[in-house]
Parts: sequence; C-alpha cells; structure tokens
Amino acid sequence: MPPKQKKPNNNENNEEAEEAFQAVILTDFFEDQFLPISHEIPRCLMPLCNIPLIEYTMELLATVDIFEVLIVCSTHIDAIKNYFEQSSWMKSDSRLSVKIVQTPECMSVGDALRELDARQLITTDFILTSGELVTNIKLDKALEEHRARKKIDKNSIMTMLLKEASRTHTARAKDASSVFALEPNTNQCVYYESVVSLPRKNRIDISPEIFENCSQIEFRNDLVDPYLDICSVEVPALFTENFDWQRLRSDFVHGILTSDILGKTIYTKIVTEPYVARVQNEQLYKSISHHILNRWAFPIVPETNLKAGDDYEFTRGNIYKSTNVVLSRSCMIDENVQIGFGTRIGENTRIGNSVIGKNCRIGDNVVLEGAFVWDNVTIGDNCTVEKSIIANNAQILENSTIAQGSLVSIDVSLGPETHIPKYSRLSLLPQPKMSAFESSDEEEDEEERQPAIQGEKGPVYFWSLQSDDDDIDIRNMKLGSLAYDMADLVLKDGDITDSASEVGESDDDSDIGSLNGSSWALETSMAKKTEEFKKEIAQTIERSMNENHSVYTAALEVTGLRMSSNGSYTDIREVIIPIIMDHVDPKNSVQSLKSVLTKWVPLVGKMTHLPEDQVHVLQVLQKHCATQEYLSKLFLGALQMFYNADIVEEDAIRNWYNSDKSKSNPAEIKLRERATKFIEWLDEAEEESDEESD
Repeated sequence: MPPKQKKPNNNENNEEAEEAFQAVILTDFFEDQFLPISHEIPRCLMPLCNIPLIEYTMELLATVDIFEVLIVCSTHIDAIKNYFEQSSWMKSDSRLSVKIVQTPECMSVGDALRELDARQLITTDFILTSGELVTNIKLDKALEEHRARKKIDKNSIMTMLLKEASRTHTARAKDASSVFALEPNTNQCVYYESVVSLPRKNRIDISPEIFENCSQIEFRNDLVDPYLDICSVEVPALFTENFDWQRLRSDFVHGILTSDILGKTIYTKIVTEPYVARVQNEQLYKSISHHILNRWAFPIVPETNLKAGDDYEFTRGNIYKSTNVVLSRSCMIDENVQIGFGTRIGENTRIGNSVIGKNCRIGDNVVLEGAFVWDNVTIGDNCTVEKSIIANNAQILENSTIAQGSLVSIDVSLGPETHIPKYSRLSLLPQPKMSAFESSDEEEDEEERQPAIQGEKGPVYFWSLQSDDDDIDIRNMKLGSLAYDMADLVLKDGDITDSASEVGESDDDSDIGSLNGSSWALETSMAKKTEEFKKEIAQTIERSMNENHSVYTAALEVTGLRMSSNGSYTDIREVIIPIIMDHVDPKNSVQSLKSVLTKWVPLVGKMTHLPEDQVHVLQVLQKHCATQEYLSKLFLGALQMFYNADIVEEDAIRNWYNSDKSKSNPAEIKLRERATKFIEWLDEAEEESDEESD
C-alpha cells in the first residue's frame, strides 16, 4: 500500500505545489431523510450493499493526489470519530491523511463551510463532496481541466461534475431535479435552478443579460448532480462574506451566477460513461443498491470486497454470497441478492432483489422481496418483508408482515403476528419536535405519540414525514421515500400538466396508479417506453451477432439497457429469442442451428432466472417457430439444445407442454405434438434413473 500523502512543501516550485488537493467530506447535508434511522446512526455509516456509505467516497479519494481529507461532522460526531479511529484510514500506512473536523453548532452546509474558513483549514483547491457518493470515475482528468481552466479564467472558482442521464434513468431522484444553462463551447454554467417535482413549476425567470453575454446557451435538465465539486480555495471565504447562504446549490451556486458584484464563474464537467450517483434519499438508496448488484458501477461490486474481512462470491443471476452462509436445501434465491457473512436462511424461504447483512437469522417460509436487511437481524417463520429497510439488531417475530416502504430502526422488535402498514417508520425513540420554537401546548405531544406496538425491547413509536422548513412540500418527501406508490399521491390543481407523467418516474409497473384521471396517459406512456426499449434491445442484439461480439459483452450491453430503460427480462426474452432463431441459415438449417444456438443460447440463460421464466422461454420459442415453415422443422432440435444447455429444465418443459398457451393456434399445436416425442424421452430417462437407484 502506498505511503500516506504529504502536504506540499512551500519551498517547492508552484507547479509542484499545485499538484495536490485537499478534500472535504460533508457527513451531513441537513436533510430529513431516512428517519428515524438517521436519528440514531449517521447516514454516512449506513450500509449500502453491506458497506458503510462513506467507504465508497473514501475509495474515490484514495485514487487521486490528495494530501488531506477533512471529514466535517455536525451530528453523530462520536459515532463517526469512533468509526474512523478503528478503520484502516487512520493507520500509519493509510493512503490518505484523515482529519475529523467537529462542527456541532452548524445548522447548514453554509455554516460548515464558514467554520472551515474561520479555522483556516482550507489551504489549497479542494474536492467537496458528501459521505454518500458512489462512483467509479477517475477524477484525474477533471482535476487537470480545473487547474488549466483557472490559468485561463482567474475568476473560476468551481467545477461541478455532472452525470448525463435520461429523464427516466433510475439514478435520477423523483422528488427534485435541476436546470442548468450552459455555454456549450466551454461548459461554463451561466444559470442554475433547482426544481422540485411538486407543486409543478411551469416557468423559470432568467436575466436577459445571460443571452447578451453568450452567443449560444444550452438548457439541460438531463443531468444528475451527485454533489461532486472541485472548488477553489476562495469558496469558504465567499460563504463567510455571504452569511445568508445556507445551501450549496440553491444559495451558493445560484447566488454566484446571479450576482452582478462578485464576478465569479462556475464550470461543469459532464460525464456519460462513468457511474456517478449520490444516495440523497431512500428512493436512490434502493436504486443504487440494485445498480451495484447489477454491476453498473464495476469494479465497485460486492466481490471486490472493499471492506477488510469481506469475501463475496459472484454467481449467476447477480447472486453474491459471503462465507459461512447456511442456505437450506429448499430455500429459493432469486436474482439480485447479496447475503452477508454468517447468515442462515430457513426452509422454503424465498428471497429476491434484496440485500441481507451479516449474522442474520431468516426463518422458514419467509418472503423477502426488495428488502434491505442490515446486520444481526432476526426474521421469524412465516414472515413477509416487502421493499423495506430493517436496521441492525431488529427482530421481526413469526407470522408478521412488513408492507412496502417501511423503515424499521435499530433494535426494534415487532410481532409475533403483527402487520405493519406500508410507509411505516418505527423506532424505540419517540419522534422529537421539529422546531425549538413550538408552543408549550405541544409538550402534550408525548400523549400523541403513543406506542403503536409493545415490543420485547420496549414501546415502538410510529414516526411521520415532516419538516420544519415551510418551503418543503411533504409530497416531495414521499416521492423520495423508499417505495412510494404513485396511486397514493394526492395531487392538487395545477399539478397535472402535459408533462405530468414525469412526476416521480416510477421504477416498476406497480407504482403506476390512477392520477386524477391521468392513468390512461400514463399507460400509453409506459407502452411507448416498452416499445422503444424492445427496439433498442433488438438493435443491440443484431449488432452483437453481426459483429461477432462475445456473449459476455452482449449481456453487459443488454443489462445496461434494461436498467437505464427500466425494462423487464420478459421483454428482453421476447426480443432476443426470435432474433437468434432468425440468424439460422435456411439453406443449411441443421448445421446452422447448432452453430448459432451453441454460441447464443447462453445469452438467453443470462436473462432467465426463475422457473416461470423457463416456461416463458419455451412459449416464445414455440410462437416464433410457428411463424415460418423452416423454423417449425427446427423446433424440436432447438428445444433439445435449450435443454442440453440448462436453459430450461424438465419441470419447465412439462409445465409448458401441459399449459393452455402451448395450444393457442393450429400451428403451435403442431409444434406441441412434435414435442411429444421429447416428453416421452424424458419419461423414459426418468424411469431408467429410478430403476438404477432401486
């Protein structure tokens, strides 16, 4: 491991002194997210795919030339300090020099930066980010561009790194977005405005002087802002001079760009390929977790084992399993699942799209779908947890249900036989007052916060979404929560516009509900998106086959399209199976079938994970082969090759053969009859196997 970075020597020449940067990590953006969990533990230490969030930020900083990292803490100071003192980052051989800056009196990001200025801790240009950043970007080029730009534009004080993403990209927050006005030749930002989803904003006001000073302007709202900035040493001083600036974007950036006096400039660095995202709310916590499991952020994947002591193994279906994990023989692990060290999973339990921490005990007949189960959690028999976070040391006793969008804080015990309604927030601590200026009459709120459940470790309190900021619409907080259903959103007059379907773009079909009569428009929009997705998949597969790409490369491209477009594996199979079969040469059909399927059938396997998926594969294959005479003759051979490649199993073939869908029309019935010989062969093979075992 390389030695710790040293602060530049003042006796060195200027060029050498400019090489190293400082870094500032803000562990608190003073937002009411992840409550009540974030009331008890710092957000930067919450696990994302079983790694504390701040570790992802530290890994980024360790790849660039930084002589000092300042970790600015305003809340949970002791917890953060203890974590770093016990981590490898503060050891003598660490790649970084880390300093904890305690700012308990700060109430905003502006206060934190003013405190850094008052203590004169910033001595050179620095990287400013949060403890919630997840990225695989290489920052060296952006840092070089920032240095070079400062030599040309002496007034340049900041470079904002932004990620290009489509309107429907799952890395975009549902509750808010940003509008950037950029000079396209230099990427100078000439105007910025933050736009919340609700109430719907129909216009923005821009000074005409912007158009007078720029020959061209691009208005961009297709950019994700991960709050990763390269700042001049002047930035903290500017916060000090403008004491009313509290927020980094809506106050500082907006203030700089609209000031006639300061004369400072801000630039952007727009990236498309690297993965860059910030876990700014619960919705993005879910999305970014799934991005990591789906390998979007490679090499940031579980088997990289960022944290010492981890030892994950990657297997088909994006399943990551650590050591000393005990799985019962009858449990079912679906796609996109991570299981931490020492966890035990009981009989007939089904887990999908979930992350399970270390040393958890999952009982029999449990269903976990979209669940984030942290360390040392116990879930009893016959429980269901759907799209919820279960924090450290919690207990869900037998025959209990946790409905979607719920957050269960640390040490909470629920059940047995308890149903927790959706969007519940549960803690052993009562919810505190949001403001110190509430009237004395509200001291009676203790009676209003009666425990909803009497748990083994004490009363369990329900928390509600609320904010002491009058400018915040609670509905936006709901949009940013873990798994909010759009059907539950209460819209007001003016919220529905021609672009109403953009409000809180859903990341699964179940989120699309009736929005005051707009459900037809939303369904039409979803159908159009699905059609566009299928077209993109078809073009990708055609190109991959024509250019003779590897199956691995093609699978990465398809997975990327599926995640960015919110597509389904069902849609993918409906596209790729016909394309693969159409590449069989009719003039040399038998040999061509063997050649084409030998290479490309594994791609179908990467898109097939569940038993019902296998049945769907056979339905698509049958339906397409029934459309052309030469393909109908190849159907039985294709079925055999799909079986030999372990894409479809015996049970799936029998289920397809006995289903009504296999008898949809005369052409398909004919193919089903041809498959009768294959079914008989399976029966004979099974009988022989039974005889041998006897």
